[in-house]
Amino acid sequence: MAAPRFPVATPTRQRMAIVCALVALFAGLQAAAAWGQALPSLDYRGGAQGRVAFDHGLHAARGFVCADCHTRWPATGTQLFQTHRLGLTSLADHSRPGQCFACHDGKLAFDDCAQCHRSPG
Repeated sequence: MAAPRFPVATPTRQRMAIVCALVALFAGLQAAAAWGQALPSLDYRGGAQGRVAFDHGLHAARGFVCADCHTRWPATGTQLFQTHRLGLTSLADHSRPGQCFACHDGKLAFDDCAQCHRSPG
């Protein structure tokens, strides 16, 4: 009888494959979390309301990935933000369901001004 073309899937090999897959998954999740936390917090002028602080790591820790905001927002399929820092959100944008306010609408995420705007000074 000819040797099998592919290795036989013995119970030991199956367990080893599962362990390897779990280790790879865990390592990938750890790397993704570390990468998200390494992203900088960004400060924007924020006008008279005070500067606006945005923390990429905080959003990544809640399960968001870059593509969610910088490529396609799942709810609409549109891009919410450019991938370079512009800070072009106006007061009028606060009443539109785009940019920050696609989530920060008081339902999906908080809409309290003081959570993002920091007092000048």
